[in-house]
Amino acid sequence: MSIFQSALPFLANGLSLGLSIALAALAMALIWRVVGMIDFGLGAVYLVSAYALLGLHTALGFSLPLAILGALACGIAAAILIYGLVYRHFIRRNAPLFVMVLVGLSLFLAIENLLGAALSSQKFYVIDALLPGVDVLGTRLNVAQFGKMAVSLAALAGIAFFCLRTAPGTMILAVADNKRLALGVGIDVDHAYVWTYGLAGLMVSAAAIPDVAESGVDPYVALNPVLLALAAIIIGGLGSFRAPVLGAVLLGLAFHLAVWLFPASWQEVIAYGLVVAVLIVRPQGLFGAFHAARERA
Repeated sequence: MSIFQSALPFLANGLSLGLSIALAALAMALIWRVVGMIDFGLGAVYLVSAYALLGLHTALGFSLPLAILGALACGIAAAILIYGLVYRHFIRRNAPLFVMVLVGLSLFLAIENLLGAALSSQKFYVIDALLPGVDVLGTRLNVAQFGKMAVSLAALAGIAFFCLRTAPGTMILAVADNKRLALGVGIDVDHAYVWTYGLAGLMVSAAAIPDVAESGVDPYVALNPVLLALAAIIIGGLGSFRAPVLGAVLLGLAFHLAVWLFPASWQEVIAYGLVVAVLIVRPQGLFGAFHAARERA
C-alpha cells in the first residue's frame, strides 16, 4: 500500500470534518464582521436544530427529508429569536465585547443544561441502522461523510451567491465592510442584523444535521463544533470570508492526519497546538487580518 493510499482515509475524514467546521466558522465570522461580537450562542442554535431533527423524525414520524427541512427552519428561527429577544437589548445599549461574549456563552450553557435536565444526557440516534458506505480508491466512506461534504459545499456556494447577488446579501456585506457608511447611506442596520442571524442560523443548522445524523444527539454535542469553529477563525483570520473556511479545512485535515502520524490520544493536542502556533507566529491568521476586522466591528 502506497503512502497516499494509507493516508487517503484520514484525508477524506479531515476534509469532511473541515468542511463541516467551515459552515459554523463562517457563521461565527459573519456575526463578528457584521454585529461585532463573538457569538457562542450559536451553540444553542446547533442544539435546537439537532433536537428538532431528532424530534421530527423519531418522535413525530416525519420522513427524513421533511425532518431536515423542519430542523433547518427551527435553526433559522432560533437564531433570529435569540437576536431579537436577547442580543438586541445589549447591542442597542452598546454593551462591551466581553459582556456580549458572556451573554452568548451563558445562553449556550443554559440551553445545554436545560436539555440535559429535561431530556437527560443520554445520546439519541436519528438513524438507528448502519449507514451505507461507498468504496472510493480503497477507502470506505459512509453517506454521512458524503453528506457533510456535499451539504457544506452547496451551502457555501449558496451563501456566496446570496451575499453577492441579492439585495439583503449586499446589505449585509455593506454593514460588514463599514457600518458608519452603511448608516450614512440609509441602510437599516437592525434589518441587516436580522438577516445576518438568519443566515448564520441556516449555516449552523446545515453543519449540525449531518453531524448528528452520523453520531447521534445529546445535550453536549455542540461544544466541540463551536470550539473548532473559533479555532478555525483564529487559524484562518478574518481578512475575507474565505479565510475562516480555509482555516477550517486546514484544521480538519490536521485533526485527522494527526491520527495517521501519531497515536490517537495526540489528535486534539496537535490540532489545538496548531491554533497556539498560529497565535504566536501570525496572530492575524494565516489568510487574513484578524485585528483589522476587529477594528471595523
